[in-house]
Amino acid sequence: MTPVKMRQARCSGSALLAALLTVALVAAFASRAFWQEWRSIEVETAERGRLQATWLLDGTHDWARARLRDDALQSGAVDDGGEAWAQPVVNMPLDDFFAGSGATQDRSAMGDGAEKADADATARPFVSQQLSDAQGKMNVLNLLENQALSPLWLQAFDKLFEVLKLPPEQLVALSQNLRQASVAQGVAAVTPLLPQQMSQLVWLGLEPATLVALQAHVTLLPSRTPVNLNSASVEVLQSLLPSFKRTDAEHVVALRLVTPFQTVADAGISDLQSEGQYSVNSRFFELHTEISLGSGCVAENALLQRDGRNVRTLWRRRAITNPLSLASIL
Repeated sequence: MTPVKMRQARCSGSALLAALLTVALVAAFASRAFWQEWRSIEVETAERGRLQATWLLDGTHDWARARLRDDALQSGAVDDGGEAWAQPVVNMPLDDFFAGSGATQDRSAMGDGAEKADADATARPFVSQQLSDAQGKMNVLNLLENQALSPLWLQAFDKLFEVLKLPPEQLVALSQNLRQASVAQGVAAVTPLLPQQMSQLVWLGLEPATLVALQAHVTLLPSRTPVNLNSASVEVLQSLLPSFKRTDAEHVVALRLVTPFQTVADAGISDLQSEGQYSVNSRFFELHTEISLGSGCVAENALLQRDGRNVRTLWRRRAITNPLSLASIL
């Protein structure tokens, strides 16, 4: 190859390399611009979903409080799992939830127009909600009586640990640490803090696995409370009455399913240990709500206190069980 042809080949190769580099740079800049635009859209979508979920949770929370308030006006003397407030709402479209059956009828009347509207919707919200009687469980704070351990309730918790086959040494640690925490309130001392929620009982010596096993039967309320015989589980009834066998507790549950107890005496239990240990009505209620928005789901747990017609929220705790969008994890 002559020198002239070699120089021409080198020039052609340099031009081709420069063109390839230019294309690569343009592609890189375009990709980055596209990614930034995509991320901005996702962040905006996630923020909008978060705000919508907050508004929807506030609305459904107020609706649950209204259900308890209506129950107090109609039959506040007795609370049981068959009442209207205790009926669960499962995956109900939000427009049906707020508007009632009329919303479904309106969409049916619209015919194809309603179906097209549903098909065009990017995310249709659904709501699930469950109100449950917190006093159907044994209150951890009942273990304390004037900053000392209550022998009566300690016996009941000991029986519950035996029924659930849980390590008894963890109950010993829980009760001792709970007493120390109550005595040390307002005093500078190296003691566990007094917990406010069930998840915080691990501070007092419970293992996470033990806490999970107790969730269905034990609660933590701000003051000492009796157990509602109309909503207590078989395990709780068996623990409250040491002479009870499981068949005895199941018999009590069968009786209340036929007719809820109007008084403690209606339960037909001859060996009730203390009048303050039992009731047939409740002041504290647990609320669990889930809002589904497209592929995302936001859940909230709350504790409500009802005194007469006044229903107030003691605490609310929210969690995103599924990401509302990819931007929420960036």
